[in-house]
Order: sequence, then structure tokens, then C-alpha cells
Amino acid sequence: MPNSEQSNEALHALRAAVDVQRSKLQPYARPSEVITYEVMRALDDLFLRDLMAPSRKVTAEEDHYRKLSTWGVNKALRSVLPPVLQAHPFRDFPSNHSNQAKCDDLIFECAMLEIGERYEAWLREGIVRGELRHHPRPGDGANMDVLILNDHAPSYFDEEIGWNGLQWASSIATWNNRGHERRLEQRHRKIARHMERSVDLLGGWQISYSTTKDIDDYFSEWARLYLKRMQSQDLVAPDDIIGGRPFSRYVSVLEALSARSQKHIAFAAILRARHRSADLRNLLTTYANRTYFIDAVSAYMDADTTEISEILNCLVLSSENVDVHTSRNEAAWAPVVQASSETFILPIYGLDINPFQFLLTDLRARYESDWFRIANNREARWVGELEELYAGPRWQRNTSNLKLRLDGKVATDIDFATLDSKTNELAIFQLKWQQPVSLDNRVRRSTGQNLVNESNRWIDVVVSWLRQNGVDELVRRLGFQSPRSPTVHLFVLGRYHAHISGFDHHDKQAVWCSWAHFKRMRTEAPRRSVSQLAADLRSKTQQLRSSKKGESSMLLVGELPVLINPTSIPPASLAKPALS
Repeated sequence: MPNSEQSNEALHALRAAVDVQRSKLQPYARPSEVITYEVMRALDDLFLRDLMAPSRKVTAEEDHYRKLSTWGVNKALRSVLPPVLQAHPFRDFPSNHSNQAKCDDLIFECAMLEIGERYEAWLREGIVRGELRHHPRPGDGANMDVLILNDHAPSYFDEEIGWNGLQWASSIATWNNRGHERRLEQRHRKIARHMERSVDLLGGWQISYSTTKDIDDYFSEWARLYLKRMQSQDLVAPDDIIGGRPFSRYVSVLEALSARSQKHIAFAAILRARHRSADLRNLLTTYANRTYFIDAVSAYMDADTTEISEILNCLVLSSENVDVHTSRNEAAWAPVVQASSETFILPIYGLDINPFQFLLTDLRARYESDWFRIANNREARWVGELEELYAGPRWQRNTSNLKLRLDGKVATDIDFATLDSKTNELAIFQLKWQQPVSLDNRVRRSTGQNLVNESNRWIDVVVSWLRQNGVDELVRRLGFQSPRSPTVHLFVLGRYHAHISGFDHHDKQAVWCSWAHFKRMRTEAPRRSVSQLAADLRSKTQQLRSSKKGESSMLLVGELPVLINPTSIPPASLAKPALS
């Protein structure tokens, strides 16, 4: 069968399977606070079990199941959050195996739909190619269809390149605070005994503890350090005004929530070590009366209750903003969840992974005009960071956003330029500060088109302008001094990503890289010339691209077995494993 016919058959089969998977989820759509509470317990277990039980033996089958399940967060939340917040007493209860199995099934089935929808789009766009094969079904020998998906576009999972840079940036933040962390570890040893005496297990399943100012102060400091590691918070500067207050005020409340979360994890770990039979789902996820919680945070911060309540609105997932946070593939890392008018559910997973992504998503939707005003000012901050990287007498710098004209019209601009007086090399920069990119198809397509198409156009215009006017004229307009015409190097910097799945056509006349990779290369070897830096960045990008893992998986979408980048085609059952 020709490849085009194979792809069409594969796409048709996957679309039908996705429709079946949607119908499989309909019985799970039972919005209620009780079910929401149990789902939050399941999510805490899913994302924090490795932290809480690092020595636990996990089979390869269970590990695979849990990794797939992490894709089910948003659709699960959409299925269970009540559309209207009603006033009624909160019902607490111990989590049991029956309820856990139902919630695990919900999250897993939601993940199958999420992944199926993603690969349906990728198959349609040619990022992967598909082939429908017929195999004997285990047990009765009857034929069954199996969909084989293999990566096709060279850019398949190119996001890994940018993620690698972001991990480096996070590790640098950790390294820079290592002295402070060591001092905190010493403080923790001093309060550990008191903490052990202050926590108890009620009724064989509920966590209860008391705290002191020393304990609270310790976790407050630890939360500030921990949050500094998290990516994308630089989208808004601390002194940027959004919603009538500086962004730093939102961060202060986030620090208070994170401190409470870190403290709770520590107490839960003490109980877990003391009572091995205690269920993590009962220990991790808790709840609080809404008014009491707002008053407690206000008192902790010595802040106005009204202001804290307004800020918390941006950190709470509820029916009011569920569409904003769950309509994308990027998981909603909710710090707080509200499923009734009087109670806050307090999960851990969102605060542990990246609550900034939740906060920033909410602020963008809630204060749109402020957000776009702030976005227009971001580039100036970035230019300032570049200027710091090129400080010193060796480097001439231009930060004036020079406009280039062709045929009497402004065709493009130069965001930043620097001349290496030692080697007579000119570096010209295009800066693209996009939203953080996960594997959300809409964000991926929008960001990729903006990044690649606009940057290719920028390269074409700059090269055309240089051919028409000459390098010396550009040097003059930049205000640089050079005894002879310098060698020119073009750079396209993406704030988080410069390479995105489905976008392969980067104009190779420029160096394309993420800000983190550029900053790393520049800071680790500041004496590099422009040409050396360009060569090293190209080499590093190629190295990361050739070593990326992509995705290799086996799943069941609807009733269709799907194998993604398989090394072999096993006849084994695709049934879900029993989880311990």
C-alpha cells in the first residue's frame, strides 16, 4: 500500500478510536466535591509517590502505566469539578481501594484521550507516520488492528532541546543557593525532633500536627528557594503591575502556600515512616474552610484579608476558571481547588511541580490588557540581560532597536547587536519571547509559526538589506567603530524554545537556540569569539537533537492498540496493571 494510503488509513483509524475513547469517558463525568477530593488524592499520589516512597519497588508495567496517567490531569479535572459552587458541609472520609481504583481508571482513560488527540494532530501534520497492521489477538487468535506510529519529521519532540536548557537554568538556581540550602539543612536537624513530637495519626488515617514560629520560618525560607528553581516565572517582572498590584505580591502569597505545602510534606513523611500502613492519599491531600484559610494566610503574611482573597482567586482552580486552565494539554498545576462555596481542597502536586504556570495562565486571562502591556515591555528586560552578558571594553553594544528600511519602508528591526572589537565580528539578534511550550497542539502550532515564519522573514530581510546597503553602513548606523568590515553572524533566540515539533524549516543562515543554551555557552566561556560561540551552539543543538529520546510507548485508545516508536511488535496484552 502506498505511504499516502497507509497514512490516510492510519489517520481514519485513530480518529475513530479517539471518538470511541471520548464515549468511554462519559460514565466518568460525575461532577461532585466528593469525587473531586478523591481525584486530587489520586493526583497527589501519582506525582508524589516517588518522593514519599523512593525505595518502593515498581514493576516496568506499573511505571509505564503511571507515566501515561500523568497526561490525564486536565480532562479528569474537567470531568469532576462541579459547574456551580454550592454551600454544604465538607464530607471527609478515608480513601479506600475501591474509590482509588475508580479514580485511577478515570485519570488513565483521560490520559488515553489526551495522548490520542495529540497523535491524531501529529499524524495529520506529518510529524509522525502511521501504519495499520493486522495481528492475531492473544487468547482467541482472531485478527485485531494495531496502529504503529513512528516519528517522521526531524523536529519530532524537538521541545526536548529547550527543556534541556531549562533544566540547566533550574540547576544553576539551585547551585547559586547551595550555601543557603546547607544552612537550612542544619536548621532542619534542629527542629526535626520537635516536628516528630508534633504530628499524629488520627483514627488510623488522618494527619494532625501543630507548628511553631521556628518551624514556619524554616519552611518559609525553604519555599522561597524551591520556587526560584521553577521555569517561566520570568514572564512577568517582580515590579510589573498586574491587576492593580505588583507581581511580587502574588509571588509572596505563592510562597506562603508553598511553605505550607513543604511543611505538610515533611509531617506526612514523618507519619509515613512511623505508620507504614498509612495510605499516602490520606496523608497528602487535605482541605480547609475557605474563610479560615484566607484569614490564616492573611495573618501569616500580616496582610489585608481582602487583598489576600483577591490574590488567592488567581491560585484556585474552580468552575470559574476551569476552562482557562484545562482546555490545553499543559497540566493544570493547581495550588488550591474549590468544589464548593465554603471549602478549599489543598492538593500538593501543583505546588510541588510548577504553580507559576497556573498563576501566569490565570493572570493572563483575568487581566488581559495588563498582560499585553507587560508583554510589550519584556524585550527591554531581555536586552538588558544581553547587555550584561556582553559587558566590558571588548564589546560594543547597541540596544536601541535599530529599524531597517527597504524601498523606503521599515522592513524589520534589530533587537540587539554587539561588535567584538578583538576579532571584528558582528552579532545581530532577533529575540522571540514566546509563551512556554509544552506539547499542547494549539500552543505548539501558534508558537512554531510565529517563531519560525517570522524569524525566517527577519533573516531574509536582514540579509537583503546587507546586500543592498553593505556591512559598513550597518556598522555606522549601529554607532560602532571598526577599522574594516566585520564578519556578520545572525542569532535567533527563543526565550524557552527555538526548536518545536512540526517546524523543520529554520533558515540556516542564522544560529537558532534557546536563551538558556545561549546564556550557558556565553557564561561558561566568556572569552569565546562570536564565530566560536555560533559554531559551539550549532554543535550543541545538533548533539541534543541526535540524542533526544522522543517518546516510545504502548497504549489503548478506544479499542485500538497504539504502539509509538516500537522496537518490536509484541503480542502481549495491553491491559492496565493493578497498582499497589
